[in-house]
Amino acid sequence: MASNPSSNGHNGQKTVSATPASAEEYKVGPGRPPREYMFKKGQSGNPTGAKRKPPSLLPDLKRLFEQALSEKVTLRQGEKERTLTMAEAGIKQLVAQFARGDRHARRDLFAYAEMLGIDLITSHRTAIEEALAADHQAILDAYVARQTQVTAPSKHSPVIAPPELLDDDINGQG
Repeated sequence: MASNPSSNGHNGQKTVSATPASAEEYKVGPGRPPREYMFKKGQSGNPTGAKRKPPSLLPDLKRLFEQALSEKVTLRQGEKERTLTMAEAGIKQLVAQFARGDRHARRDLFAYAEMLGIDLITSHRTAIEEALAADHQAILDAYVARQTQVTAPSKHSPVIAPPELLDDDINGQG
C-alpha cells in the first residue's frame, strides 16, 4: 500500500480528505469506514439479494379444496333424488360408516365433534337411556351398589345380578 501524505504515524489512524483542497478531514475509525468502501447512495448493500421463496401452494390448495367440497352431487334415496354438496354427502357417509361400526369412522367422527364443539353424549341422552333395558339398568345398579359398599367383605359368594336375573344354569340345573 502506498504511503498517504495525510496519514498520522503515531497511532496508526489515517485521515483522508475527500478532495485534496478540502479543509475538513475525514477520520477513519470504528463506525467510520474509508470513503472508498462506504455504501454509495442509490446502490444496494446486497446487490444479489436474498433468494426468493417459491410461492406457497396453500392458497391454491385451499381454494381447490373449498371448490371440491361445494360441488353439487345428486344422490338417490329410494325413488327420490336429492342434490347435496360433496361436504354434506361426505358427512352423511362418515356417519353411516360410524353406524356400521367402522373404528376409523368413529375416531374421525369424535374428532370432528370435538373440533366443532358438539357434545354427542348429552344430545343423545334419551336415546341412550331408551337403549338401556330395565334388566340392564338393574345389573348396573347392583354393580354400583357393590362398588359403593363400605362394609367388610362377606363370606358368601358375590352377587352378580339381582336374583330375578340370575341364570338357572349356575345351580347345576338344566
